[in-house]
Amino acid sequence: MYAKRLGERVKDIQEQVQFYNMQIGQKKNRSVNSSTMTRRADLYAPTTTSDGEGGYSTTFALQETVWGDFRPARSIRTLLEDEKTYYQDAKLYIRYGTTINEEYQVFVEGKMYTIQSINDVDNAHRFLEINFYG
Repeated sequence: MYAKRLGERVKDIQEQVQFYNMQIGQKKNRSVNSSTMTRRADLYAPTTTSDGEGGYSTTFALQETVWGDFRPARSIRTLLEDEKTYYQDAKLYIRYGTTINEEYQVFVEGKMYTIQSINDVDNAHRFLEINFYG
């Protein structure tokens, strides 16, 4: 009887560890958990203000600061209209439940990024994957 209870407790602990350690990617060799969320990310929400003459301007105000797992992807340098431009794609994993949408901007590691998409990883309501470029 004791061995059966011990086996059930071990199974429960293993399920808890899987819940808090999310495996991502095709090979599932990278995990996201609280120990990998070491980058500070400032979330800026758009605010529309009137200019007093019938027009509007959009500015971004700091909405929230969160900790996340920041992963730079690829960098692109191109020549557009005789000017060099530099783009960097990246991903940020944050905990689920943060108020954010595609209109926000994210400031991470000294650079402002524009959000492309926000995904609920594995539809598990644990982590959000934010894809952006800057």
